[in-house]
Amino acid sequence: MVRARDKSPENFGWQKIELKPNPKAVLYPLSWGILPITFSVIMAFTGKGEQWIEWLGGFGILLFLVGGVAAIGPRQGSFNSMKVALGFFFCVLALFSWILVATDNLMYIYGILSSLLALTMMYRSIDFIFKDSGLVYQLRWDAKRFLPTESMRDWDVRSARFAQNTMALKRFDTDSFAQIYGFRTKNGLVLRLDIFGIHQESRFDFRTLELNFDDFSSEEE
Repeated sequence: MVRARDKSPENFGWQKIELKPNPKAVLYPLSWGILPITFSVIMAFTGKGEQWIEWLGGFGILLFLVGGVAAIGPRQGSFNSMKVALGFFFCVLALFSWILVATDNLMYIYGILSSLLALTMMYRSIDFIFKDSGLVYQLRWDAKRFLPTESMRDWDVRSARFAQNTMALKRFDTDSFAQIYGFRTKNGLVLRLDIFGIHQESRFDFRTLELNFDDFSSEEE
């Protein structure tokens, strides 16, 4: 019987790497974004400085987006997760709402409500990203090599050729998936295997990848 840990990519020449978002780069914009949204709520209830409500609201949403981009930056393909994608979707929706408020096509109360919803969804997205186990592996690769697609069961292969975007994707559910993509490092080209959406307290069974890692490393060796 093959144990789950025996199928780890590290046993086949893959190197585990750390791709974690910088907490300061994520939390600072997010926390500062709450401040202008709070001011817009106060102005709405007090009736003072109403001409600044849409500007403060829009600026707050932009800061939410900056924090979100900093969170997903290191993890390519994060938008394949529904939770991550929803956070950005509601932020863009809130930003559009403030544009409508600024052009007198929408009441500012809807801009405030959309901002509060955007904050909630973005928080859920970032929390999901930070709780990820960070299972990312890489293997030196030749640009002329093709993916061994015959050894990849139930994978959505988008490009067998080396590419610096998603080459193959295997989805486990709406928020967790594994993807393979190419990446250029200082030491040359590598192939990366990124398993996203697995919580830190969970033990991932590498057998679910249904990959024959021998076919990836045989030519490299």
